Amino acid sequence: MTTREFKEEKISSQIVYEGKILTYTVDKVKLPNGRESTREVLIHNGGVTIIAQPEPSKIVLVKQFRYAIGKVFWELPAGTLHKNENPIIAAKRELKEETGYIAKSLEPMGIVYPLPGYSNEVLYFFRATELIDDEPEPDPDENIEVKVMDLKQVWQMIKDGEIRDAKTISGISLVMF
Repeated sequence: MTTREFKEEKISSQIVYEGKILTYTVDKVKLPNGRESTREVLIHNGGVTIIAQPEPSKIVLVKQFRYAIGKVFWELPAGTLHKNENPIIAAKRELKEETGYIAKSLEPMGIVYPLPGYSNEVLYFFRATELIDDEPEPDPDENIEVKVMDLKQVWQMIKDGEIRDAKTISGISLVMF
């Protein structure tokens, strides 16, 4: 049996758009079979998702409007990494900003690539426990409602299709199983 090569080699890259959190490039690549193709890529600093648990059977969710989808979502607290920011620092910042909670304990739970077909975005997951309740400090453009919910109820909301946010489904799965 032969080993098949999968790696593609970048020949060139053109920046089409560079924004605050996303850069869009069109890359020319050489395929393993020698042919050339084009790849459209969204470059992203990455993000953090926090599974905040005031107690083992409870979970903190935030409710917010997502403009790109045009809908309100219940989600785990999360946010974008600043350029070269340590994910654990970002997790502490985002938890405080969005929920007001300060975690005495932050446990890394793994990473997820939410859109590997066209983005390099990576999400770092942390479980936050031993929470101290404080005042939220949302960004000026954030309108957030915070709610502590029963973990089993949140899992049922996922199964019923009430929660459709991929990072939330991934994060809840990490603590359910």
